[in-house]
Amino acid sequence: MRIDGQPAAVYYISPTQLNVQSPDDGATGPVQVQIANQQSTATATANLQNYAPAFFTFGTKYVAAVHSDGTLVGPAGLFGASVASRPASPGEVVLLFGTGFGPTNPTTGTGVVFSGAAPLANPTLLQLRIGGQPASVKFAGLTGAGLYQFNVVIPQLPDGDSAVVATISNVASPSNLFIATHQ
Repeated sequence: MRIDGQPAAVYYISPTQLNVQSPDDGATGPVQVQIANQQSTATATANLQNYAPAFFTFGTKYVAAVHSDGTLVGPAGLFGASVASRPASPGEVVLLFGTGFGPTNPTTGTGVVFSGAAPLANPTLLQLRIGGQPASVKFAGLTGAGLYQFNVVIPQLPDGDSAVVATISNVASPSNLFIATHQ
C-alpha cells in the first residue's frame, strides 16, 4: 500500500477493511492512495490532514474505554455474560482509546513499535467533552503504533449514555459516540 507515493504501514487487512498509518511526509490535502495485491491494483484519492480524531468503539455506539482495573466501560451485559462491563462513575478516571490525534513529543515514526508513552506534542490543543461538559484529561498520547490513550476524569453526569467528543486543533471527532455512566 502506498499513500502519496510512499509506503504506508499496514496493521490489519480483511476483505472489507484496511487499517494503515499514513507515512510521515508532511503532505496535506488530496493525495493518491494505491492498494495492490497479486491480482490487481486500485487507486483512489484521499484527503490527508494533520488531525483526524476518532475514537475506537465497542460496537457502533460506545467509545472503547476501560476502568483502571481493566474492566470494560459500558452498560452491564454489553458483551453478554462472558465479558464483564460496567458504567463509569463521576470522578472516576477511565482510559479512552482513539486514533488521528496528531503529533507527539517525542515523535514516533509511522509503524514504529515502541514502548512507553509519547504525550501529545501540544496537549493544550485538545478539548474533551463528555455529556457536553469539559472532562479533565490526565494523560493524552500514543501508547502504541497509531493508538492514542486518554486518561480522563468522568465529570458529574446523570445515569445513562453521555456523548463523547474530542476536538484537537479545531477538528472534532464524530459526535455519535457515547460512554455509559452510573452514579
